[in-house]
Amino acid sequence: MSAENDLKNIALIVKALDDKKAGDIVVLDLRTQSSYLSYFVIVTALSRAHVKTLFDEVHKTAVEHNIERPRPQSPQFDSGWVTYDFGFYVIHIFEEEKRKFYNLEAIWKNATRVDLTEARSDNLTPRKGDSKGMQKKAAKTPVKSASFSKKKTTIKKKTTKEKTMATAKKKPAKKKAAKKTAKKKAAKKK
Repeated sequence: MSAENDLKNIALIVKALDDKKAGDIVVLDLRTQSSYLSYFVIVTALSRAHVKTLFDEVHKTAVEHNIERPRPQSPQFDSGWVTYDFGFYVIHIFEEEKRKFYNLEAIWKNATRVDLTEARSDNLTPRKGDSKGMQKKAAKTPVKSASFSKKKTTIKKKTTKEKTMATAKKKPAKKKAAKKTAKKKAAKKK
């Protein structure tokens, strides 16, 4: 497949991801940096549920547009980073913290950024962390996108003790304990 066809497919995927509110969409041209990869598409999701939504949208777009998927996909959504591998190009969907931690843009810092602004939605509003090279000029508004302005909420994870207590079997009724003490008393009398 040619780089031109790859870019057409990537543009379709970028538009689909943008329509589902993916943040900070970056396309890196790796052809001069790698012998086996042509492009990376890197996006940020708002939450783990959003990671799954974006992954499903990539799959849906690939099926609708007959984009070849040469590699089987088995994502681990709980990790906060999933990839969708098309062979010569890979879509990376990150939660914000994971994206900062792995920092693929810095690892591939010599790669050229591809500008696919025509693939993005016409009614773009700046999103948290959007790269300046990727966003269309939108009317400046003091109000941020509602989905990005919400504060993150943390869900308390159960501690090991709480899990153990929740799954522990209930102790048998006191009848068995009473029988044991009666047996002990009978043994003492003998």
